[in-house]
Amino acid sequence: MKKSLFLIISCLVLIVAGCTAQEKDQPSPGNANLVASEKTLPSDFEHLTGLQEPKGYVAVRVKNQKGYEAMWQKFQLEGEVPEVDLKGNDLFFIGMFESSSCPYELDTMNVEAGSEELTVNFSPLAEACTADLSPRNFVIAVQEEFSSDLDSILLVSQGQQTKVPIQLDEEILKKP
Repeated sequence: MKKSLFLIISCLVLIVAGCTAQEKDQPSPGNANLVASEKTLPSDFEHLTGLQEPKGYVAVRVKNQKGYEAMWQKFQLEGEVPEVDLKGNDLFFIGMFESSSCPYELDTMNVEAGSEELTVNFSPLAEACTADLSPRNFVIAVQEEFSSDLDSILLVSQGQQTKVPIQLDEEILKKP
């Protein structure tokens, strides 16, 4: 009886540990890495995105620690600001809405050498998603040698592509 109970508990622990490990796995190709993602947006998100096309999306480039910390606060991210080598990387804060029943999960992120676009591919969504809007942000570090010429981020989900122009953190932080 004790051996059976021990075996059952051991199996449950392994199953829970396996599920937890899978949830924490993040895609990390060679030139772009996910730093953070939460269900928050800047309090003035509607104003920020209402001034450009496409509406409902914002992408911001950060090149220094001061800008990184300011955008972390602006995007209302929780916890300590993760350490990122800003001498070798640029950071991109991406804000958008998603369905609360079908959250976006990153599949791949890539910048081709000499490209002006960071391509972010999302995993396929479930068949039935609700039409409600839920906030989502992604903070992505891109190696500086690949990010220096970027002027847009291409978001790809379910075969649809949305090209979002990249703004500088100074532009966003000085807007009223």
